[in-house]
Amino acid sequence: MLRILYSFLFYLAVPAVLARLFWRSIKEPLYRQSMLQRFGFVEFEREIGSKLIWVHSVSAGETIAAIPLVRRLIARGFTVLVTTMTPTGRERVLTLLGDSVLHCYAPYDLPDVVGRFLKRTRPKCLVIIDTELWPNIIHQCSMQNVKTILVNGRLSARSAAGYKKISSLVKSMLLEIDCLAVQTPSHGERFIDLGLAEEKLVVAGSIKFDQELPVDFSKKVSQLKEKVGERLVVIGASTHPGEEEMILKAFKSLQNSHKELLLILAPRHPHRSDEVAALAEKEGEILIRYTDNKNCSERTTVLLLDKMGELIYFYGVSDIAIVGGSFVPVGGHNLMEAANAQVPIIMGPYIENIEDIVSMFAENGGMRIARDAAELSAELDSLVSSVDERQLLVARANDVLEMNQGALERVENLVVQTIT
Repeated sequence: MLRILYSFLFYLAVPAVLARLFWRSIKEPLYRQSMLQRFGFVEFEREIGSKLIWVHSVSAGETIAAIPLVRRLIARGFTVLVTTMTPTGRERVLTLLGDSVLHCYAPYDLPDVVGRFLKRTRPKCLVIIDTELWPNIIHQCSMQNVKTILVNGRLSARSAAGYKKISSLVKSMLLEIDCLAVQTPSHGERFIDLGLAEEKLVVAGSIKFDQELPVDFSKKVSQLKEKVGERLVVIGASTHPGEEEMILKAFKSLQNSHKELLLILAPRHPHRSDEVAALAEKEGEILIRYTDNKNCSERTTVLLLDKMGELIYFYGVSDIAIVGGSFVPVGGHNLMEAANAQVPIIMGPYIENIEDIVSMFAENGGMRIARDAAELSAELDSLVSSVDERQLLVARANDVLEMNQGALERVENLVVQTIT
């Protein structure tokens, strides 16, 4: 009954959902593209075939984590359809996977919409990246004999408490899921407490530890080093409003004693580029934009990354990475790209979205946590002043990466075993 009530309320909310979509499209026009796909009206230029696996990743971070798994499934002879919810996720799919996969936006979680989507795609299996539990998607897959596997599953104590308030709806979803692969035993225990059958649980680890650098990484990093020059580079990556001001303040406090410093600012949403540029220039910084296609001069103090899909390469030219979404209450963004690129990492206190992964690095001395602006300045000063400290952070981060690799192969085998 709760699922029926949920569906009814979702139908009532559709006008508001569309209004929000149009509102976001004012700043991000890509939200207006392919809107019918969100209602299950999907068509593809090439034939789907009978060995289709549907991989759902919400946005850019989950998509990046899913790329190695998708490539392995393609190598096994499967056709893969990747769905995302955001334009940034879509851009990552198109850039990193191109024509090797099918792509569209995920259907809204309404019975007729999901039914239409499944009728047009006919997947053998749905692979959900991270914890995206949608009642109608899971139910419709179960009704149409589409296997459902959740991988990289995670469930914080706070989220589990929230799910308990709708325990009957959550339990019905967990009963219909075929397999749930979680990152840690504690996540698994929370799912079992919500009603997951123990035989459906697998503790596989996090596939984010098996992320791969792009094949053109070295080439593009070399090109970027020519643009940046011989500078000591700090990057503020995937930043949100309020974080750029904090980073600029910490950066300015070091400029007199470290003339060689260059700050790269990479806002999470490139449509904020003008806003971020204005902030930097207000602080007296000499700024150029990446899309200007100019090299940094000796006077340049800030390089603004105003284009999607390039962040991993900018990590490659950086000496220190401040990973955003963690100094304001967003929950923290993926630090794995920075770790793979061998960059020492600083994050803020708001890390609930990736708390387990962050704790692995922090407890092993593989990153720094700054609780406020003063601590950020102190940590940044410490790392800017010491090559040895930066190298030690990278070495210990590498230890964490090596200790936790292997989830990708386990998940790949799990998917194949479930559908064969």
